[in-house]
Amino acid sequence: MRYADAATRSFRTRLTAVVSGALMVVTLGAAGPAMAQPADGGGGAGVRTQQVGSAAPVLVEDLAAAPAAVTATYYCAVADGTFGCRAGTPGTGLVVAELFQHADFGGWRVVVFNPAYSVGCSGGTGDNEGGANLGTYQNAVSSVKTYNSCDVRLFDGNGKSGSSTGFIDRDNNLGTFNDRANSFAIS
Repeated sequence: MRYADAATRSFRTRLTAVVSGALMVVTLGAAGPAMAQPADGGGGAGVRTQQVGSAAPVLVEDLAAAPAAVTATYYCAVADGTFGCRAGTPGTGLVVAELFQHADFGGWRVVVFNPAYSVGCSGGTGDNEGGANLGTYQNAVSSVKTYNSCDVRLFDGNGKSGSSTGFIDRDNNLGTFNDRANSFAIS
């Protein structure tokens, strides 16, 4: 079966939010994804990947089967109104963005997710739905995708400072902002 039925997915999403809320006790801090966990390399058989524009929620587990162009996966759990990656189990929560090393969504990727979300980001860009410094991955992001009605803004300074992009839904080549991002914000 290609898609789980809505009731099972809804129950799984609610259960995931409860469990991951308990796991968000430890803060990784401003180091951001540099301290994130690499993907476990588990098999991707039967894992559903979803188009960016889909109305169905995209969970971390939906991205477990990385495209061939992706060489490694790191995870960063964000929370509303806070800054920095949080503890969170990869496989729980809704994906809000993917940040890629190379243009056209290749190289390593940082999967940014919010363990507390069950329906995605709010509409508009005036809210604070988390963010972090890129740490080890600073000055190396070249393309981005967002999911679940979220947008991402990249900054060339730490702590959401300095020059920035506009809010991005999807960009396969950041052009003049290529390899300049040091931090990001989700809205």
